[in-house]
Amino acid sequence: MKYIPNALSIARIVIAAILLPGALFGFIPALETFFMVLYITAGLTDLFDGPLARRYNPGSKMGANLDGTADYIFIAVCLITILPAFEGINAVTIGIVIGFVVLKILGMVVGYLHYRQLMMMHTRLSKAAAFAAWLLPIVYFFTPLNVNTVFIFLGAYCYIYLAEEIAINVIMPYPKRDIKSVFEALRLRRAHLNQDNA
Repeated sequence: MKYIPNALSIARIVIAAILLPGALFGFIPALETFFMVLYITAGLTDLFDGPLARRYNPGSKMGANLDGTADYIFIAVCLITILPAFEGINAVTIGIVIGFVVLKILGMVVGYLHYRQLMMMHTRLSKAAAFAAWLLPIVYFFTPLNVNTVFIFLGAYCYIYLAEEIAINVIMPYPKRDIKSVFEALRLRRAHLNQDNA
């Protein structure tokens, strides 16, 4: 059972590797039925690999890195394939997406400079943002959704979670991926400082 979480993360990478050329070369058009079946399946692997890892193989650094890598690959593929498939995307939405990517990279750079390793956070805000972003194409598939309006609210929320992620990377004295929020980071920093002073 302990290998299942890693297998799910690898499955997400494999699905992303299928979706990218499939959408770009037109044999699996983005936002059409087969694409959405694969997309939903990949999202479900992300939903289950974390809880299963915590239950059967807690503390696995390789598993945490694989999960984070699979997430970033899947997100990148979704941006490349799904964003152009939305009808009527405007410059504001494109700007929001570019800003998200820039802030995400900035957070990774800050984490690397602080800990000398790539940090892939799993905060409550980031999990909620990932779930909302995953739901967006599914809702769009079934309803006439104005994605530009949705992106304004989703983008604002994502900027908040990215700002929290950067703050955690600055505050935390040691790396911790499964941290719930910036408030937990402050508490752990205080405890760490008290221990040093004891």
